Amino acid sequence: MEDRRREFGTFARLSGMMFLQFAIWGAWAVLIAGHMQNLGFSGKQISYVFGTTAIGSIISPIIAGWIADRLMPAQVFAAISHLLGGVCLLFAWKQTTFPVMWAAIFLHAVLYMPTIALTNAVAFHHMGQSDKFGNIRVFGTLGWIAINWILSLYLRFWEGQETTLSQIDIPIFGAILSFFINDVLHRGISDCLLFGAVLSFIMGAYCLTLPNTPPSRAAKNPYAFLEAFSLVSNRNFAVLLIISFVVAIELPFYYNLTYLFLTEAEHGVGLAGSSANFAMSLGQVAEVLLMILLFPCLRRFGMRFTIFLGILAWPVRYAIFAIGEPVWLVVGAQTLHGICYSFFFVGGMIAVERLSARDIRASSQALLLFVTNGFGMLVGHIVSGRVHDYFAYPEGGHAWAKIFMVPIVITVIAAIVFIVLFNEQKYQADAAAVDQDTANA
Repeated sequence: MEDRRREFGTFARLSGMMFLQFAIWGAWAVLIAGHMQNLGFSGKQISYVFGTTAIGSIISPIIAGWIADRLMPAQVFAAISHLLGGVCLLFAWKQTTFPVMWAAIFLHAVLYMPTIALTNAVAFHHMGQSDKFGNIRVFGTLGWIAINWILSLYLRFWEGQETTLSQIDIPIFGAILSFFINDVLHRGISDCLLFGAVLSFIMGAYCLTLPNTPPSRAAKNPYAFLEAFSLVSNRNFAVLLIISFVVAIELPFYYNLTYLFLTEAEHGVGLAGSSANFAMSLGQVAEVLLMILLFPCLRRFGMRFTIFLGILAWPVRYAIFAIGEPVWLVVGAQTLHGICYSFFFVGGMIAVERLSARDIRASSQALLLFVTNGFGMLVGHIVSGRVHDYFAYPEGGHAWAKIFMVPIVITVIAAIVFIVLFNEQKYQADAAAVDQDTANA
């Protein structure tokens, strides 16, 4: 009974960690696109700000993995990163120019992105069974959903203020009212950065209460990330990393552009900002359901077919976006994100964990983050911003069907290559060998 109570307590603490971890990112990751558009940023500038998370993933996770594996407890490093990251978001909240906004979000990204790998390492270290990682990771999705629903209600309040102001019909005050209406809308969207800053401070304090996850004392190589790179010699590991890189290229088309697509009145869907933000959260709602089903699917279908289904859901969603109607179908297509993320990315995290020796698992997770949220998304940010501007109409709006054809092609090719090259039997054998080595250690 005591062991069960202790196990539940650990589960609750790790779940709270995941909830806050992704609530921080979710607070600003969707709405900042609308905020930057209101500030007059171009598609390329918007993509460059989003691209800071990719640069942060390239610079930071390898070092963070090395610290977690060798020098400092993971929860302490995460606490420091979140507290400093909150300061950066608080500063970014009041910025209106591209260079300063980029610099502030870049510094936050350098501090935040390593904590994804670190919180994964903390969870894997204390929960015992890697196949049940989804049961804890699902709370990260709940955190993303919760903050976006709160922000949707917050935006709805400001939209109500806009409606109230617009009903005042006094010609002499027309220009003044127009200014206040724009200020009201801009203020509501920009506050996503303030929400993110507050959550970062809370997470920083919470990390200091987490179970201790000390550096591995048994490791022989002082440069753990080099051992993680050596896993590329395993064919399945290499295929997973390469396909993760390719798939990550299309992610900015969703994260950076979907809110703009849903709110564009000329050629997009034309939703209000609060409705668009809520619609995008439906993807995370579906993710919760699929995360719960991830472990049964892995046991029933295996790692190869589960990841394949995750990749294939992306082109289906983008095809619906390209068609662009009816509105209910476009909104409903957001739920395909559940399959995309849970089956592909979380499945990939589990595969990496099972193929890695215990003393380099934090570095292996950092390497996966390095390839996907780092180089893959960096390429995607550069490409998506240029594609967005290239297909802009002179009179306003964008040719969204042509924009979404790019990620459709990318993901279809990735799905075909993965299903052909990934060997399920070899993966199971390699994972079993790692488990045996870990048990004998």
